[in-house]
Amino acid sequence: MTTSPQAQEQAAHQLSQAIGRHMSKPIQQTQAMLADAKNVGVVCHVHPDADAVGAAAAMVMALRQRGLWAVASYGNNELPAKSLLTIPGWDAFVPFTELDEDIDTWVTVDCASPGRLGALEQRLMASDRLINVDHHPTNTRFGAVDLVDEYSESTTMVLLDFFGVWGIKLTREMAHALYAGLLTDTASFQFGRSRMHTAAARLLDKGLDPRTIGAQLLEEHPFAYLPFLGTVLATATEVKSFGGGVGLIHVTIAHEDQRDVGQDETESVIDIVRTTNAADVCAVLKEYSPGVWSVSLRSREVVDVSQVALSLGGGGHLRAAGVTLEGTRDEVLEALLGASDVAASTASPDTRR
Repeated sequence: MTTSPQAQEQAAHQLSQAIGRHMSKPIQQTQAMLADAKNVGVVCHVHPDADAVGAAAAMVMALRQRGLWAVASYGNNELPAKSLLTIPGWDAFVPFTELDEDIDTWVTVDCASPGRLGALEQRLMASDRLINVDHHPTNTRFGAVDLVDEYSESTTMVLLDFFGVWGIKLTREMAHALYAGLLTDTASFQFGRSRMHTAAARLLDKGLDPRTIGAQLLEEHPFAYLPFLGTVLATATEVKSFGGGVGLIHVTIAHEDQRDVGQDETESVIDIVRTTNAADVCAVLKEYSPGVWSVSLRSREVVDVSQVALSLGGGGHLRAAGVTLEGTRDEVLEALLGASDVAASTASPDTRR
């Protein structure tokens, strides 16, 4: 079935209205830079999540559809959570040490700041052909082109909009990768605008099975997950004075606690801790390697945790943010508790995410 020129023009108009005028210029700039590209490297943040892997995979597929040579990578050596290997396009990823020297154009996805590029930070920041694709309000606009839409629910949503303007034909594999990011970054569609549901419907119409994808990304854990949870949740501590009295609950996952589980299990802890209503803010301190801690932050409805994370060198969203810190567990916790005044200064009854 062919679509009439009138219908195509109407669809393009509706898409442009949905995206918003603030994205018109960066979309045009992105198209212009990619029009001159030959070899493209797509880089997501270290310790990638589903939005990062899904966005990178989908971007590589789109670039290859346009006849460009493209690969994906990220700036640390470890494999991502095993659930992310179910996202189509993983075969396009290469170790960062094997990225071709002939890459002339870079695209970062889901990176709020250069520090999230890990071992690739210096190489990418030396390039004058860097496209920064993201949706974090704390993004530092470090690209030569910044395709950043802080109103989008996920980076894959930013790309879905861009692909519509760029004339990319969505394949089933591409839709799966985009859906993975949208599903997880909205906490299974709990946070976001109504158009996230129409976007999800469009992606599911490509033949996706939402039950299977949801189970693969969010629900499947080994038996070792249960004793692991017991160990971790036993560290739960309440700090009632944090943020001027809004409260903080924190738990610790030491490096040795993770010997029998994977990154899927470690990353899922925040979704359990956030269910408590005893405090507005919750934090999970995760020691992925000795002395290096990834701190996940969530708030229920008062504190802007993106500003808490930003004060510590990280970033994120109003209700979900994170930061990487080095030191002992006590030093990392002291730094977090030291941001209590920042939390208090951002406290607001605004319940937007």
